[in-house]
Amino acid sequence: MADAITQPGEYRMYPQRWYVLATVAVLNFSNAMAWINFAAITNFSAEYFNATTDQINWLSLVYLVVTIPVGFISIWVMDNHGVRVTILFGAWSNFVGVAIRCISGIPGLSDDLRYPVVMIGQTVAALAQPFLLFVPTKLAAVWFAGDQRAIANAIGSMSNPFGIMISLLISALLVSKPDDIPLLLVIILIPAAIGVAMATFGVCNDAPPTPPSPSQDEEGESFFKGLLQCIKTPSFIILWITFGGGYGIFNAISTLLEQIVCPLGHGDDFAGVVGACMLGGGLIGAFVAGLIVDRTHKFTPMLKINFVIASVGIIFLVVFSNFEERGGGLAFGAIIFGVFGLALFPIGLELGVECTYPIREGTSSGLLQISGQLQGIILVLVAQVSSKSVPLDEASDVQKCIVISDDPQATRPPDQPDVIQDMTVPLYIIGGYTLVACLTMVLFFHTKYKRLEAEGYAQGKKEQPDTGADNTAMKVMT
Repeated sequence: MADAITQPGEYRMYPQRWYVLATVAVLNFSNAMAWINFAAITNFSAEYFNATTDQINWLSLVYLVVTIPVGFISIWVMDNHGVRVTILFGAWSNFVGVAIRCISGIPGLSDDLRYPVVMIGQTVAALAQPFLLFVPTKLAAVWFAGDQRAIANAIGSMSNPFGIMISLLISALLVSKPDDIPLLLVIILIPAAIGVAMATFGVCNDAPPTPPSPSQDEEGESFFKGLLQCIKTPSFIILWITFGGGYGIFNAISTLLEQIVCPLGHGDDFAGVVGACMLGGGLIGAFVAGLIVDRTHKFTPMLKINFVIASVGIIFLVVFSNFEERGGGLAFGAIIFGVFGLALFPIGLELGVECTYPIREGTSSGLLQISGQLQGIILVLVAQVSSKSVPLDEASDVQKCIVISDDPQATRPPDQPDVIQDMTVPLYIIGGYTLVACLTMVLFFHTKYKRLEAEGYAQGKKEQPDTGADNTAMKVMT
């Protein structure tokens, strides 16, 4: 403790904060790997688990569904029992769920049991997601001072898309046939085991001995009062709708990516690489955005600018979904969406705290992420309903959704799907939804930075924060 960093007013930051943050990052990384690993290999997964494409989609959707009711419980646990209990529950639930998934790959297990077993594992691991995904904002506030909170939030939160990126890459590169899936399940168990060990033996305290900033001296509202206050805050409601829309779009694109590109002549490997590029660019964008807002505190302009450019990426995806074998345009759109879309995540969570202060950080960030999960569910279900089923014999010759043998004497496996899904209409719907959410954010979201003002930034300790009307030129953007 002797090497703690002293802040003005006797506030201190302790080196242990980086270990706690690293633990949360590893756990979010692991949980995200388990969430999305089937998305880039949907058809191989359907064959191995003796399931339909929609059933494989539910292996991802179950995370979004579970997060909505369990999310409120995780917010209550975080606010009333602290960061450590929240992390431990998430770590163990994630590890047990990922371990159960491995049972579905045991040789000799009945084909009829493989899907139920993997779904049970996914559901148990899904219980961990709100406990792990909601905690970075709270952790950043409890352990970090104001000039490091945004970057700490970015590191903790962006470990989730980093896990998605690695999962998509491993799935696409490792799985070339259905029988490769058991090995994939075991590999994904490794980071889950590391994370639970780090949490169990290394995270010993909810908070440092002394607070890192003045805002942590304040007693936050109770759980239920905090919920009511969020509902009564107009700026938070607009943020809840628009930030949740952007987050839901990301969830939908991540879940449906392989099904979007395979009718256009691109295989699982392309889907995995494009998904990884989208997320890799997003990690860079989120890190840079976190550094910028930590130094400038221009949260609102950064959020709006990033949302506008991310929307351009979605437009590219929509336009190039009309052309076969135009992978460059699809990849470009996905990368633009990733770089600027994922930057919304840590900035939006910090803004949720700013516009609802002194409500506890776990409440605002949890509600924002529940909105994203809810809207993601709606978009994926709408995509399933609005997609067009195309019989295999009528599909384009370039499709890579179902591998057809070149041998005219070969017989098709009985469990192989006989239709592919045309995702053109769902992409138009997602594109329109993106534009509506973006315009609503740009035109109607304005807020004061209540936490920064309470900490004295407006009194000359640092540059006065942008309160939504700092100059005429930035009026719309702030």
